[in-house]
Amino acid sequence: MKIYISSSWKNRSRVRSLAKDLSFMGHEVYDFTNPDCRKTPEIPPEKFPEQFDPNKHFYPEYLDRPEWRAAVEENKDALAWCDLVLLLLPCGIDATADWALAVGMGKRSIVVGQPVIGERSPVHLWADAMVGTEEEALCWIATAA
Repeated sequence: MKIYISSSWKNRSRVRSLAKDLSFMGHEVYDFTNPDCRKTPEIPPEKFPEQFDPNKHFYPEYLDRPEWRAAVEENKDALAWCDLVLLLLPCGIDATADWALAVGMGKRSIVVGQPVIGERSPVHLWADAMVGTEEEALCWIATAA
């Protein structure tokens, strides 16, 4: 199975570990944190310019950066490639948007973990499965494959 892991850069070590486990199980994995998987340079939050502020920035101009366009197009291509998208919580809006795009493309999906206190997204109910841990996700994928 071809699996896309969608999550936050803050979950870098969890994403890498999960990608390694999935690869060991025989799956092809798109791991956005692994430079060997990417065609474009990685842009974790620490590489971002100053945070968006509507009092200082016009949103379309703020976003209009070639490196961001390239990264989102690469993610879109990887989502088209995959059979399953795994959303690893907690994460931000970008990871959830990638997951939702894949669901809209008809891809199977699994939500793993829980959001931070005060956040929730009922659209996660679109997932084929929701589990609490990476270990439970690996078991679900083993039986779903």
